[in-house]
Amino acid sequence: MNYSPFSLFVFLLMGLLIFSGSCTKNSTTPPPPNAVFVVLPNTGTTETTFVFDASECTDGFGSSNDIKIRWDYENDGDWDTEWQESKTETHKYDTDGYYSVGMQMVDTYGYYGWVSRSLLVGLGGGGGPGSPSATFTVTPSEGNVGSEFLFDASGVSDDETPVGDLQVRWDFNGNSLWDEDWSTTKTASYQYSEEGNYNAIMQVKDGDGNISSTSRTVVVSSLVSIEFVNVEGGTFSMGCTAEQGSACEEDEFPVHDVTVSSFSLTKLEVTNTEFAEFLNGVNCGSAGYLNDEKYIHIESDTCQVRHDGSVFYAREDTEQRPVIYVTWYGATAFCNWVGGRLPTEAEWEFAARGGNKSNGYRYSGSNSINTVAWFSDNADLKNHDVGTKIANELGIYDMSGNVREWCSDWFGYDYYNGSPVDNPQGPESGIYRVLRGGSFWVNAADCRIADRYWGFPEDTFYKYEVGFRVAKD
Repeated sequence: MNYSPFSLFVFLLMGLLIFSGSCTKNSTTPPPPNAVFVVLPNTGTTETTFVFDASECTDGFGSSNDIKIRWDYENDGDWDTEWQESKTETHKYDTDGYYSVGMQMVDTYGYYGWVSRSLLVGLGGGGGPGSPSATFTVTPSEGNVGSEFLFDASGVSDDETPVGDLQVRWDFNGNSLWDEDWSTTKTASYQYSEEGNYNAIMQVKDGDGNISSTSRTVVVSSLVSIEFVNVEGGTFSMGCTAEQGSACEEDEFPVHDVTVSSFSLTKLEVTNTEFAEFLNGVNCGSAGYLNDEKYIHIESDTCQVRHDGSVFYAREDTEQRPVIYVTWYGATAFCNWVGGRLPTEAEWEFAARGGNKSNGYRYSGSNSINTVAWFSDNADLKNHDVGTKIANELGIYDMSGNVREWCSDWFGYDYYNGSPVDNPQGPESGIYRVLRGGSFWVNAADCRIADRYWGFPEDTFYKYEVGFRVAKD
């Protein structure tokens, strides 16, 4: 077929437009936006002009362009402003009270973010005649998830009420919920379970009922930086589906439909280095116990996390290998420490299958086990650095092989016979906890996506090959 020069020019131009469009930022699924704002000041009176500043909001790529903001001054669901490009707003309150301010943002991709902050109006919040003097310290003012923060209000005073009779109360999170009620005890301690900047509020009350308030910012960080993968919720067939072959066992039947909500899962298994940092961060005992709970079997010669008499550390050349010899209690405590949790068995299998992007593989990411898993035929009977095989459809590594992974559920051999459809959590009680994924020690059949294992929470037989990863809502 012959084309005119003009037709060829048009086809070429269209091709260039299609190519250039496929290379734009919009071809990438945007990460969630980052919604954040500050309130200045966070305490005042009905004469105070409060400033709400959301200038640090960004979309998932870190850009602040084309973001729109709206405000709900009392966080009651009625928006007080329309969508606006301005990142700052001012407001005065007519009556005294403890307010929660809501801010919603939307980026150019249509993704929303929401966050709230608390402030105090009146109620002695600004001090004033006849009110007690409110002051407190936080030690340390910056720390890590799981660290103990000491709040000390022993410096409060009043012209008439003796210091010993002054009462204080605490809102450590600045979320309008009082964590410590009125008490003459002037000190309190608190541990934060998630990283972030917290606006801790203290109120002091004198004998006449006059109240003053003040706040301090507490910066909470994580000792470890863990990358999560978003897993969009969906429905799947759980158990011995056709691609699993003839190696299935009775506890993988019957195949049943399960729906899980969206969640996040760590891209990699937790490493020896990360777990050692956790043990140091929570002041675990050198024998691997904390508060009479066993976290890790450090007494085993082949445990790769050691203690030198001062701190925990990862043995040389094992720093990036998945932690082993970890108990279910240790895995759960680590997850809490980083603001997460263990995945349910259903969540684990859904993610291992590739979620809504599943290609129906026998192993997590492939039908060829050597490309995705360290197992008995290629691992030389040892765990290997995380993320060194091919990822699955969601970009998650090592869900087949390397180490078995704890799940949150109790194990029930016949649980599939009566499993709920929506977000199953496992039996209400049991003896064993669920283990999934196979390991460097077992054969290919035991590394299948549907294969189920179990172990005692503290002293499972498989402890030399047991690790975990973290989930988050």
